[in-house]
Amino acid sequence: MLYIVLAVISGAMISAQSSYNGMLYPFIGVLGVGFISQLLNALTSLILEFSVTKKFPKPNGMPFHACFGGVCAIFVLGFSGYLVAKLGSAVTVCLSVSGQLIMSAVVDHFGWFGSDKVAFHAFRLPGFLCILAGVFVINFAGADSFTGVSGQGMLFLLLIFAIFIGCITVFARMFNYEASRYVGKIAGSFYNGGFGALVAFFLLLFATGLKLPVSGFKSAPLIGYLTGPLGGFSCVLNNMAYGNMKVFHATIFLLIGQIAASIVADLILLGSFPPGKLLGIAVVCAGIFLDKRASIRHL
Repeated sequence: MLYIVLAVISGAMISAQSSYNGMLYPFIGVLGVGFISQLLNALTSLILEFSVTKKFPKPNGMPFHACFGGVCAIFVLGFSGYLVAKLGSAVTVCLSVSGQLIMSAVVDHFGWFGSDKVAFHAFRLPGFLCILAGVFVINFAGADSFTGVSGQGMLFLLLIFAIFIGCITVFARMFNYEASRYVGKIAGSFYNGGFGALVAFFLLLFATGLKLPVSGFKSAPLIGYLTGPLGGFSCVLNNMAYGNMKVFHATIFLLIGQIAASIVADLILLGSFPPGKLLGIAVVCAGIFLDKRASIRHL
């Protein structure tokens, strides 16, 4: 029971992180969100690592490219803030998870990142088709609820972009996993977050003509800066849940936490939740569940 609760809380924290990124985005933009979220995540991971080992984490021969997860995360975190501002938290989270499933299937099929090859089979098609159907339902049945998006064409592009961000998330996690093999899970998060923050800082300097948006950072709501600590703590809880539960069960409870928290966030921030959007999210969730169940049954 304890690990079920931890999985749900971890999922809720991941969803809340996206919502807080959405709060920060209007003030500091995509690169600003990527920078501050990565920086705070790295600091949180460093504190957690030091509290456990009483030592500063050493690289231990970790290859340089293992830190590239931090670079991927700049765009995942930054654009998740943009997408939450445009689509809402629930839709962004659902489609991002869908993208993660799709890219995970691609990585397994081709054996990227040194993983064992697991060929894609037709039994996963119903889940993928259900996810695609959910995207169309959100695009058409829930179109009226996206007041900040001009036209169904732009809305459809944003929905597909949310799935793409989910795909990039898989690359971030694979690099982070490689780092963890050398330095441990928390220290791996520290090195990826630190490197990502450094790259984001220089990109932000370049994009702003060497003028950091200091006023934006000051004007942004303080609660939005919880994005970094939430990322660090959710990683720890996620590892505890997956280490003590079956993968399928841990994943389902993690998704329950993500979806439930994102719906609550939209209700609080937007004041309503249109039926068309809710129906589309339900169809996407059904596709995710079908894919996970099919994958487990055919292992």
